[in-house]
Amino acid sequence: MSMEDILKVLVNSRQQGSSTGQPSSDPMTDLIGGLLGQQQAPSASPQQSGLGDMMGLLEMFMGGGQSGSMGMTNQSMTMNSPIMALLQPFVVQLAKKMKIPPEIAMIVVSFVAHKLLAHHPTSGRDSNTFDLDDLLGQMNSGKINPNTLYDSGMVNEISRMTGMNEAQAAKTLNTTLSMFGKQIQTGKKPASAVRNRVSSSSRSMRSATVRTGKVKRQ
Repeated sequence: MSMEDILKVLVNSRQQGSSTGQPSSDPMTDLIGGLLGQQQAPSASPQQSGLGDMMGLLEMFMGGGQSGSMGMTNQSMTMNSPIMALLQPFVVQLAKKMKIPPEIAMIVVSFVAHKLLAHHPTSGRDSNTFDLDDLLGQMNSGKINPNTLYDSGMVNEISRMTGMNEAQAAKTLNTTLSMFGKQIQTGKKPASAVRNRVSSSSRSMRSATVRTGKVKRQ
């Protein structure tokens, strides 16, 4: 399972969940619960669901930049979490692109994942800072409106968490959301993959033609 799976479930099932009163029947709850090695009871509340637990872990990652022993404790508790394996590729890529320490990149990546997943009914978190459909549309297009980042308060939050100025925070958030956006685009294949598939198909057709002796000579 990858972060792509989680994001696609968010897109497909975020309007489900708590309306049935059965969080365990929700695809997101089952997916995250499986990742964390949990089996949720039908009566579990949103805060006790797999997604609720993932949100808690993300909040620990987001607090990793704080000073003092509590921040260090949170980091050591979560380093071996399966969530780390999902986020690590984004962290490495963001740190390289923005030339920031991996610890800061982890905070930003966790923050973005947290903000997106907070819109799912079983997250048990506030989801009113921005319109998810609008932001997902921007992410899918690869063009994030800076006003969305500022008006939602996300720029200010990341600036406070990381110590970055607001311009750098906005640029880092934009880059992170664009990275996540590539994971939720549907029906698109890299051009190279399409060319390879066409080339492979053409070779197969030519081979079949030779075998059947229907080669047209010049």
